[in-house]
Amino acid sequence: MRNTIVLFILLLQLPLYAQVSNQSKTLESAVMQFNQTNNPSSYTQLYLKFEQLYSVDKTNWLIPYYAGMTKSLMCLLKMGDRDALANDALIWLARAKSITVNDEIYCAESLAYTAKLSVNPALRWFTYEDKIKNALSMAKKLNPNNPRAYILEANIQHKIPFIFGGGCKSAKPLIQKAELCFNAQTKANTLEPSWGIQSLVKLKKACLF
Repeated sequence: MRNTIVLFILLLQLPLYAQVSNQSKTLESAVMQFNQTNNPSSYTQLYLKFEQLYSVDKTNWLIPYYAGMTKSLMCLLKMGDRDALANDALIWLARAKSITVNDEIYCAESLAYTAKLSVNPALRWFTYEDKIKNALSMAKKLNPNNPRAYILEANIQHKIPFIFGGGCKSAKPLIQKAELCFNAQTKANTLEPSWGIQSLVKLKKACLF
């Protein structure tokens, strides 16, 4: 009788195990697409995948994190109402922070504020400068070896006009630090953030030392 009850309970749990497994595979597929996509038009469909995943699982910070990252990239790629896209990115990242707080979320938050800034850099620099830099400062405080924090900061420094202290010279130590951090990283979990290498390559080509 006892064995029958145990077997019955296990059979009841099988659909749940299958659902969790399918959810994990779908997330892994979406993250792989996020890391590999070079086609801006694919971001809209990719975002919908993360949105659907979040409707099923609101406990995994990676889901709203990637949804927010996707919205930020859509803003930077000028795919629609840029302010609305950046605002959505910040909403998603607030959801991620409600689950946990870590350096990757702060890096993503800095990128979202950079997206807001990019709508009109000349008029918005003083509004978003501190928000962008404070998020990066928090990321480096939590994890001083996160290469994404330095590559984001290097991108900002590179784009600031030379007369205001920007350009390749001020970006150089940040580019070098990012490269050191990338080289020191062990192979990450396939779901963990790993972006930034392409930005590093572009910066090294733009700033030949």
